[in-house]
Amino acid sequence: MTSAKDFVSTFMIAISNCSLYSKEHEAFDDLAKKTLASIKALLKEKLEIMVLDNELIVNNAPLRDAGLHRINILKRFKRKGISRIDFLEGIALPEIKQFIIDMAAPGRDMRSYPHIKAGGVDVMTQEDTDGGSIQYRPADFSENVQSVFRSTSASGSLDVAGVEHVVVNMIAAMKKETNILKYLSPVRSFSEYTYTHAANVAVLSVFQAESLGINSDMLYDIGIAAILHDAGKLYISKKILEKKERLDEEEFNEIKKHPSFGALYLAKIEDITRLAPVVAFEHHLKYDLSGYPVLSDKNRKQHICSQIVAIADFFDALRSRRPYRESMEIKDILVIMRQGAGTDFNPLLLDNFISSIERTLSNS
Repeated sequence: MTSAKDFVSTFMIAISNCSLYSKEHEAFDDLAKKTLASIKALLKEKLEIMVLDNELIVNNAPLRDAGLHRINILKRFKRKGISRIDFLEGIALPEIKQFIIDMAAPGRDMRSYPHIKAGGVDVMTQEDTDGGSIQYRPADFSENVQSVFRSTSASGSLDVAGVEHVVVNMIAAMKKETNILKYLSPVRSFSEYTYTHAANVAVLSVFQAESLGINSDMLYDIGIAAILHDAGKLYISKKILEKKERLDEEEFNEIKKHPSFGALYLAKIEDITRLAPVVAFEHHLKYDLSGYPVLSDKNRKQHICSQIVAIADFFDALRSRRPYRESMEIKDILVIMRQGAGTDFNPLLLDNFISSIERTLSNS
C-alpha cells in the first residue's frame, strides 16, 4: 500500500533526477510513471500537499518521517514560491511529466495544469513611490536577517524557514535588477553591522554564483550558507562585537573562534544545507590556507563556495563604515583585492568578481 512517505520519496527522486535525463529518456519516463502511480494510489478525489511554517502536510496530516526527502521537498516548495499543490482526478502521464520538469527547473515560474493546482507564495515587496513597478528595498534584506538572528538568539534554535524565506525573496528580487550594488545595505548603526553584513554577503555571493552559471538548488544553498557564514558570532561577546575601537590581540583571538563555533552549531541542524557549516568554518581560511582557524592538514582545499563567500565577505567589510574607520571606495577595494589573488583569494573567482563589479559600475 502506497503511503504519503512513499509518494514524497518517489516525487523527489523524480525531480532530483530530472536534470540527468531528457524528457524522452526511458529512465525519466519510468520515474514519471512511478510518481503518477503513487499519486493515483493516494487519490480519492484529490491529493493535497501543503507547507505550513516548516511542516509538510499531506491530506491534512503532518508528515514527519520522510527523512531527507521531506526536507528537500520543503526547500523545493519554498524556492518555487509554492505553499500548496492539489493533484486532481484525471491526471495523466504527460501532465505529471511536465510538472516534474517545471518543478526541477530553476526560477519560480510555473504554468497552469488541468489536474494540478499549485498555489503561490507572494514575494515580500514594496510599491515604488510612483505606484508603478514593485521592488524590494535594500534595507528589507538586512531587516529580515536581523529578525532571523534575533529569534535565534532568543530561542536558541535557528529559524531555518526564516532563512529560506529571506533567500527566496532575495533571489527573486535580484532577477529584476541589473545593478547589484543597489541591493547592498549601508550600516545604519554599529550594533546592526553583523546583520547588515550577513545580508550583503549573501547578495554578493549569489551575484557571483549566478555570474558563474550556477543556478537552481545550489544557488539557494550558497545564499543560505552566506547568510549564516558568521553564525558563530552568536557565541562571541557583544562587548567585543560592538567595540568602537580596534580590537586588541586578546579580543581578536576571541573573534577568531567564530568560524569553529559557527560550524559546530550549524552542523547540528538537520534541515539546512550541508554547505552552511563548511562555509562557516572556511570563510576566513584564505585560498592558501594562511588564515584561520589554523589547520593541521595543509593538504585540505578551501571549498569553492567558501571561496565565493570569502570574496564577498572581504569586499563588504571594506565597503562598510566601522567605528574605527571610514568606508572605502569600490575602486580602491578592488585594487587591494587584486593584491590578494592566489594567496587570499582564488584568482579565477576573484577575476570574475572584479570584472562583474566593474561591468555593474560602468552600466550604472
